[in-house]
Amino acid sequence: MRRLGFAAATVGALVLLAGCVAAVIGSSPHSGTATDTRARSSAGTDAGLAAAVRSRIAADAALGAEALEVSVQGGTVTLRGLVASSAERNSAERLVRTVAGVTAVNNLLKVK
Repeated sequence: MRRLGFAAATVGALVLLAGCVAAVIGSSPHSGTATDTRARSSAGTDAGLAAAVRSRIAADAALGAEALEVSVQGGTVTLRGLVASSAERNSAERLVRTVAGVTAVNNLLKVK
């Protein structure tokens, strides 16, 4: 009788622990919800950040006339296009770095 009670307690404990392991490791039905939400919000944040960068460039007297391509992924801004001088190239990068939310800048601008 004692063995049967111990076996039942052991099986019960294993069943309970299996649920805990699933929750910690991520095989529960709701695992990944935070990651999925974060991925969606990152895309929205990147689009908003790109708009802010484009707006800041357009407002700049020297750079506003240039056709610059701005793309953002994960807070990293990539600049592409042609500028008149290396001073404008450096100015564009400095300007982009001042926008809140920018984590890095890939300056691929080329001087005409």
